[in-house]
Amino acid sequence: VDENLLKYISGKHELYSVHKHYADAFEYDSILGGRGRPAIHITREQINFLLAQGHTVKRMANIFGCSTSFLYKKSKALGVPIRGRLAAVTDEDLETNIRQLQSLKTRCPSLNQMMQGLLHAQGLVVPRYLKISGIYFRVDDLELNSLYTFAYIIPYTFFVFPFRWGFVVHGGIDGCSRLIIYLNCSTDNRASTVLFHFLKATGLYGLPSRVRSDHGGENVQVALVMNLLQGIECRSHLTGESIHNQRIERLWRDVFLHVLEPFYSTFYNLEDSAFSDPSNDVHKLSLHIVFLPEIQSRLEQFRKAWSHHSLRTENNKTPTQIWTEQMLAKMGANSTATNNMFGENSNAPETLEEPLQQHGLWPLPTTDAEEVPSVVVEPTQTRLSQQQLQSVNLAVNHISDLKEKYQACCAEIANALLI
Repeated sequence: VDENLLKYISGKHELYSVHKHYADAFEYDSILGGRGRPAIHITREQINFLLAQGHTVKRMANIFGCSTSFLYKKSKALGVPIRGRLAAVTDEDLETNIRQLQSLKTRCPSLNQMMQGLLHAQGLVVPRYLKISGIYFRVDDLELNSLYTFAYIIPYTFFVFPFRWGFVVHGGIDGCSRLIIYLNCSTDNRASTVLFHFLKATGLYGLPSRVRSDHGGENVQVALVMNLLQGIECRSHLTGESIHNQRIERLWRDVFLHVLEPFYSTFYNLEDSAFSDPSNDVHKLSLHIVFLPEIQSRLEQFRKAWSHHSLRTENNKTPTQIWTEQMLAKMGANSTATNNMFGENSNAPETLEEPLQQHGLWPLPTTDAEEVPSVVVEPTQTRLSQQQLQSVNLAVNHISDLKEKYQACCAEIANALLI
């Protein structure tokens, strides 16, 4: 974990320059001294950035502080098509992409609920959700009907799913915009693992003003880093029961529904068929080798779709649009989160490194304190060398069916241990 963190910290300068580019792009001086209103300077980069976020022309005009007619004229002068981008997607192209995404329905039955977000994540601008529904009806009318009738409630905590098979999903969500900051699957529940995912997310979205979590010991290092960087007096880390954190609880419900439920059924099906035993280290390790990359891939796909799906209660804005608007609106204000993103010391490597070194916490610890209560995920006792692991992957990578791949992986690991 330490090597990955060091590699990540060394690359934060590049992320920092990207964020500074966004900040500089939206800082402009009006020309004063002439007649009439001060001139507003809008660049091609500014328009392209907001278009990529999926903002409408009216919202973009509000951000720039100009009229929609002026924005249309300016975009035409800069050679940036605004009206043309909606007409660029034909029904045939849209249907082709929906069919490709719809092919995942056997693994994610409710994927159609996130179809608009998935299309936007692929760079396709679709003006109306009804247009998607009409095409989706032609592709699979039964699946469309389930869009309005399917309901699913998880009456238990999210972590019931992964711990049985040694999988843990860690996630963070912005409580205001509902933007998913990170969503990662791991095979341990260590505080250092949670901290690594958290620090990686801060490089993309900046250090938050506050973090809220439950009392689990896996969150201790995140709390420590927040208090060191932001100060205890700022109440930078809040703790409480997770059931009172509506944003993350709703996220876990959707993650299970859209991503994890098919794996949940697959794992139990393997147990019922006597192909898998959670207490068998070879079986458990095989599950990790075969399914961990697939779970992470689905989580990342869900995260992108979620970031671009519209929210009915927010005037159909997406989480990405809400987050962007808030950051741009607060750039001139004394906001902790905005200063962490665009301030003089924002995302600089020494911002994280120096305070941790002063308290003797750098390099970050690789073991967690035993006295801190947390849910423990027992690691597998079976260990493969790097050469053995490469040999196993080489033998099973060509198998597309995950169940067959898992069974082949069990056989390869058993043979590798006998040699």
